[in-house]
Amino acid sequence: MPEKRIFSLIGIYILINLFQAFFTPISEDEAYYWVWSQNLDWGYFDHPPMIAWWISTGYHLFQNELGVRLLTVLLNGFSLYFLWKILLPKTKQEFRLFVLIWGSVLVFNVFGFLATPDAPLLFFTIFYFYSLKKFLEKTSVFSTVLLGISFAGLMYSKYHGILVILFTLLPLWKLLWKNPKFYLSVLGSLVLYSPHIFWLIQNDFVPVHYHFLERSSDENFEFRKFFNYLGIYFLGAAPFLSYFIFNSVFRFRSDQPFWKSICALAVFPGIFFFLSIFKDNVQPQWLLISFLSMALLMYRHYHDKNLKWVFNLGFAGLVLVFILRILIAVPGISPLYKNEKFGKNAGSFEAENAVFEKYQEASVYKFFNPEKNVAVHRTLGNRHSQYSLWDWEEDFHGKNITYISPWVKAENSFVGYKNRDYYLKEISNYQTYDLIKIETLEEISAKPNERIQLKINIRNGHKRPIKIGGNSELKLNVNYYQNLQYEILYSTEILTEEFELQPDEEKELEIEFQNTSEKGIYKAALGIYYAEVGTTYLSDPILVNIL
Repeated sequence: MPEKRIFSLIGIYILINLFQAFFTPISEDEAYYWVWSQNLDWGYFDHPPMIAWWISTGYHLFQNELGVRLLTVLLNGFSLYFLWKILLPKTKQEFRLFVLIWGSVLVFNVFGFLATPDAPLLFFTIFYFYSLKKFLEKTSVFSTVLLGISFAGLMYSKYHGILVILFTLLPLWKLLWKNPKFYLSVLGSLVLYSPHIFWLIQNDFVPVHYHFLERSSDENFEFRKFFNYLGIYFLGAAPFLSYFIFNSVFRFRSDQPFWKSICALAVFPGIFFFLSIFKDNVQPQWLLISFLSMALLMYRHYHDKNLKWVFNLGFAGLVLVFILRILIAVPGISPLYKNEKFGKNAGSFEAENAVFEKYQEASVYKFFNPEKNVAVHRTLGNRHSQYSLWDWEEDFHGKNITYISPWVKAENSFVGYKNRDYYLKEISNYQTYDLIKIETLEEISAKPNERIQLKINIRNGHKRPIKIGGNSELKLNVNYYQNLQYEILYSTEILTEEFELQPDEEKELEIEFQNTSEKGIYKAALGIYYAEVGTTYLSDPILVNIL
């Protein structure tokens, strides 16, 4: 019986993923989202809150990796049922193809147990497909409610959810725009989503600013990004089945509105993210929504064809994925064991107030040492994160802290990431200044060794006065680099008399510094040098032409 087959498959899939979730060490990103789950909100710096809610629910039951991943495993196991209801395999051959596609497509396996925002996106994309299909078949009250819930679920999972909605509705617009129940589903989803919208307003749309402006502000087009993208798009779904997947897409023909939507989602995100390579380096999970659609199209195209190559390569892909899943759980082989080692080694020093340079390091430390206080001091080349929004570092101002870094030398150390020595530096009366912002010109042209004069606006976002320059602990400086922000090619202090910024005060200063002697095109960043920890960039990148 088909019903018995699908429930047996769901049970086996969930059982495999439960074992995988329990025995596979936490990843850096999962530790980061776990920290979110310990501080629940309607939104976060990078993403909407769904993954934090999932993790929080499971972690209340099991305080370990299994708890972090529990809802991911259960709900994405259950998503198999929705996928089965969409495709309705009837014969043994169809069910076998269904299993082979599911088992060999990488995103189904990775986000079937890893707790990142892509896991709820995977679940709600499948649930949305199911809801959309039911709505197109019969616009009942039930299907209208389901569609509204799926809209909201997509948007609460990841901002990529808007691409799923837009690209699938594009071929249906003529069919839906006169349907009042469609607008009811949209209205219902907006009501469900309104808490996150209010959160965005209260937090100055910080995720929008980060994703569209900040994360790519210092990026340039490189041919490696182009070839990297081609490899991801054409091989990322299931490497052994790539020919059959794209054959299904290219040969797509259908008058059915639902399948037109699925095809649109298989194609349009590929175009959308191709355009982004001119600034961003595309990550494989960004195309999850296309890979899922491609898998459905492949099943639709081949379900009634008995092709040996499809089944043989599908089985080979399934075996390969199974081997890889075992390897990431094996001590000494899995790259994830480095996180457990890092968290426990850092925790063995019993640092009460630990400050790290990267949000990943802070999160892994906090996961393995949940009773300890932690903060992030963002240094060269490290991006803003949820820690910037929380501003936990400010709680450490004036306190004794332990600064844990591979760059700032100290007596105590342990072997951390990339086999580097991580030093633990004890700092008394720690100074924080992360909410200072410097604005100036976007471009400078000058001659080698020339004295450069600049007008800058410097603003204190802290709720206390801060002294800078002169004999204070905080000094203005400028740093030149070309590719990576932390590979400084030239640095010099900007000499100023000591001045004090009151809370929320903005001051205009005229500064002067000596230019480098080397000609070339550089990027520069203005920042503050604090002798205890080094330099922190506080301005956006400035293009510098040394003629």
